[in-house]
Amino acid sequence: MNERPALYDIEATVPDFRTHLQRYAEASRLTRERRPTRLDLAYGEGAAHTLDVYLADAPHAPVVIYLHGGAWKGSSKSDRGFPADTFGPAGAIWVSMEYPLAPAASVDDMVAAVRKGVAWVHRHAASFGGDPGRIFLCGNSAGGHLAGMAAATDWAAHGLPADLVKGITTVSGIFDMRPMARSLMNEWLRLDAESAARNSPLLHLPRVACPLVCAVGEKELPEFVEQSAGYARAWAAAGYPSRFMPMPGHDHFSIIDELNRPDGPLLAAMFEQIGLRNRGAASRAHT
Repeated sequence: MNERPALYDIEATVPDFRTHLQRYAEASRLTRERRPTRLDLAYGEGAAHTLDVYLADAPHAPVVIYLHGGAWKGSSKSDRGFPADTFGPAGAIWVSMEYPLAPAASVDDMVAAVRKGVAWVHRHAASFGGDPGRIFLCGNSAGGHLAGMAAATDWAAHGLPADLVKGITTVSGIFDMRPMARSLMNEWLRLDAESAARNSPLLHLPRVACPLVCAVGEKELPEFVEQSAGYARAWAAAGYPSRFMPMPGHDHFSIIDELNRPDGPLLAAMFEQIGLRNRGAASRAHT
């Protein structure tokens, strides 16, 4: 039964959301024309297990793995390449990762794919100028959820460094999936109580402390704001570095702009987390 059908209906609250999405897609296309890239690299089998690498302007660079939003059923890695206009000149590799989508894929499938992709990046980072010892995660909306689940992975059990993920930034993420099982989104997520709990980052924090930047637009639905605030509180309660960043003037879609705003507070927080200092060298081709 859908007890809370409209509480997460973000599209209804942002009538021009498609304008934002089209702008990000076009900006990403232009970024691919002007930045060195390695596109559609396979980390598994099928088109849903691919990623795009936007190279850095420095060797042995930190790697930011980005996971797009889209309610777990839409959008594409190709539409989120534009932040590389800022990260590349500052000395970081931007990796935009695809993952399988609902309804064909379950949330368990998505989480497993993202974990596989992150492990692939760690193993292959040096081949595209990346530092496997400096891997960071970032995601918006559904991608924020998946970044949280990837950060909580027991990497040592996979034969990888326990501290593989050095930091995470979430933008308007979902961290408690239990309300999703009672929303209209469950028409394609198909969560039950057990799978919702199993796939809730709020209930599964990282095994090794790493810093969190948790951003959300102040104009977003109250449920999204509280999801981010609650996640940041949980990290802090666990003794992990945690920074909650409500972004004035932003809704669920406009906030993505901040990933390519060289003079913005979100980028400053991310650069501090990653250890980048030459934010002023970022491209002026801001969307």
